[in-house]
Amino acid sequence: MNIIFKMLKDGISQEYIMAYVLEKGCKASLRYLKNYINLVAKNNGMKYKKESTFIKTTYPKDIIVITRLELLKYILTLDKEKLKNETIEQNIEIIIEKYPVVKDIQNIFKDFHDVIFGANPEKLDSFIEKYEARINTFCKGLKKDIAPVKNAISNPISSGFVEGNNNKFKLIKRIVYGKQKIVNLFKKSFLAFLVTLDDFSIDEIVSGILDS
Repeated sequence: MNIIFKMLKDGISQEYIMAYVLEKGCKASLRYLKNYINLVAKNNGMKYKKESTFIKTTYPKDIIVITRLELLKYILTLDKEKLKNETIEQNIEIIIEKYPVVKDIQNIFKDFHDVIFGANPEKLDSFIEKYEARINTFCKGLKKDIAPVKNAISNPISSGFVEGNNNKFKLIKRIVYGKQKIVNLFKKSFLAFLVTLDDFSIDEIVSGILDS
């Protein structure tokens, strides 16, 4: 902070300050360091010209770059046809050889996927027993909610209907509530959900409005 303060007082530009403190061993990220310099200047009432230079870290063209997010998407996608990534496909064996944990994650995910989308809830116990020592926190969470998870496996009915109606109501609330108050929110919601009934008739609704 003392170095930054002194350099700001001497009128040194932000770009040079960042380069200097990084060269001296500062481990902060470029974004954090830039914000920190701005705060030091602001807190001490200093006016200086902020650099608009966009700093971007790039790798040499002969280096293949695979991000962690790209790799996770690849190993956690069972249908590889839906996720085309030729760079990873060409180098996945090298990655697995260097980092065996990648293959372990892939196998664990596939086993869990098979259990959840299978029809035998008892296989969940086998999964926990097999992987408890390796993914202890995750398995503890499964044990804690073992009954609901097993019910989700054995019951073909999902929560999609409930979630769909919940999102529908939230949309109506954003459109109406605050402008037309609780009474009209109820009317708007009631009408929107009324159309899902088998005996719904728009003519009866219109007739009732006209009669009133």
